[in-house]
Amino acid sequence: MSKDHFDASLGLAFSLKVFERYRKNGLLQAEIYHIPGIRGRCMGYIQLVEGKVTSCYVEVRSGERQPMELNTLITVDTEKGPFEWKLIPLPAPPSPTPPTSRLDSSPRLGHSTPVPRIVAPLDVTTLHGWTDQHKLMLRTVYRAIDGQRSIEEIKREMPLRPEVTEEALRVLLALNVITTT
Repeated sequence: MSKDHFDASLGLAFSLKVFERYRKNGLLQAEIYHIPGIRGRCMGYIQLVEGKVTSCYVEVRSGERQPMELNTLITVDTEKGPFEWKLIPLPAPPSPTPPTSRLDSSPRLGHSTPVPRIVAPLDVTTLHGWTDQHKLMLRTVYRAIDGQRSIEEIKREMPLRPEVTEEALRVLLALNVITTT
């Protein structure tokens, strides 16, 4: 097993509790079968941000993604598995207190700060366990991203404190709905 992956094959329900306790960020994935309504094998995906499930889907062989209830995957894993779930860590995890910024908040001479770009839609309804205030903060920052303004420009123009805006950007990066260049 690669050092970049965490083995979660002890059972999905158990692993999810551990990942929540240790506030892990990443994409859990496994080849699974016996999913109700799906023929054959498929890939199951569960995205975690700070240990919380933010999205859950399966990808069939044709490449089509279908949303899936987390409880369905847990039941199938318990009854037909356990499957070989692997956690692939996500970059730029959110944190309760802003550490030295991975978003490069202090521009160096001759270097500009990264420019965030939207790469996927933001669906805050999938953020189970998140407060309405946090969802609003994420939507506000997400809507400010236009692919033209740098992180520093967005932080200056937002009605939020700069560290709050930066934290929202970290979460959006972890959710894989934005990228920086």
